[in-house]
Amino acid sequence: MASWRLDLTAVLAGVRAAGGDAAVVGTSTGTAFARSGTAPSDIVVTALGGPGISVRTAASTDADADRRGTEVAAAALRPDKEHVVLLLLGSGTDGRLQDVVQRAYTALGPGVPLVGGGSDGDIDGARTWQFHGDDVLQDGLVGAAISSDRPLGVGCAHGLARVGLPLVVTSSDGTLVHSLDGRPALDVYLERLRAAGALPPGPADPDLATLLAAGAPHPLGLSRRRADVARTLWSADLAARTLTFVSPLPQGSAVHVMSGDHDAMLAGAQAACTQAVDGLAGAPAQGMVVFSCVARRGLLGDGRRREEVAAARTATGGEDVALTFSVGEVARVSGAAGCHNQTVVALAV
Repeated sequence: MASWRLDLTAVLAGVRAAGGDAAVVGTSTGTAFARSGTAPSDIVVTALGGPGISVRTAASTDADADRRGTEVAAAALRPDKEHVVLLLLGSGTDGRLQDVVQRAYTALGPGVPLVGGGSDGDIDGARTWQFHGDDVLQDGLVGAAISSDRPLGVGCAHGLARVGLPLVVTSSDGTLVHSLDGRPALDVYLERLRAAGALPPGPADPDLATLLAAGAPHPLGLSRRRADVARTLWSADLAARTLTFVSPLPQGSAVHVMSGDHDAMLAGAQAACTQAVDGLAGAPAQGMVVFSCVARRGLLGDGRRREEVAAARTATGGEDVALTFSVGEVARVSGAAGCHNQTVVALAV
């Protein structure tokens, strides 16, 4: 994990020089923490290996997200041990992370958990970077199939709760939502934000910046059997009355407006990390890699964002933790859907 503002080619060269023949994968980020999480770092390196663990990597820069997911999953996965997880690091700015996850799932089947995140980077310029071997890729996809003699644990939670009655996505095209409950999506969403006290009452539209700030702590939650899957507001068209989200909202889906204060969000981080450790089937955790959403980074602020690292260290019993903030999180343990927003995803080893 390395800050996208650095010379990423030089960073990767330094990591390769220190790592020798080790396989290297990574991602650009805006903020990352390591170990105790007392302060963010520009570069975080996590070493994984030793007896009982093997890693195989693959990468794709195909312009089509479906092909990226298929190619990386098929090339990376050659499991030689009982337990395997596929780590995916992809673009966080093209709205196609769910497509990548679905294609990887199709290629691998339900027996291989997926974990990872969409790279943070130059969000305004819609550019992200991934590392694979000696190469710095732009807006690509990198995968690492981690095989182990002992279980690997994946956890996922957000801590958000439903607010108000459910809605139905009555018209959408991928990440673009035209209508909710048969009415313009923006009109319905504004009503819900005002009812929640996130915006003052009145008929006038807020400006876009005010709307996005009010919407940040109130994503939509896709209703799923196990838990609601959060979808973060990315933009809105005040003239067309449409909403654009970071990840897709399928037409016909039931959704709720979601909300949660800082304590609830941190409880979600603790839950995700605890789930990951529980997946080790009683074995002690050696460490953890955590992906948290950039929206959570903004909402928690400087004062509390490092508490997510503390939650992970508590779950592992004080072992090493690496955390990066991502644009879209990947966690698929059951079912085909595995792309999340405003969520903490953890991989325990």
